[in-house]
Amino acid sequence: MKPKHKKKFEELNKATLEKLDSYIKKKEPLKDEHKEQVHTAKHEWQNAWNKLMEAMLVLERIEI
Repeated sequence: MKPKHKKKFEELNKATLEKLDSYIKKKEPLKDEHKEQVHTAKHEWQNAWNKLMEAMLVLERIEI
């Protein structure tokens, strides 16, 4: 993946997580069960993001 594209994707991911954190702060205080759900969702988001980046690298290698 070209460095400028990778940087753009990283910025997009960072901005998304920052917006999520900002939204959560507006909704505080959260119940413990909701905090756990948010933590799990953020973890799943990051895993999905990492898989997307891996797929992009594969596509780049095969020049699609």
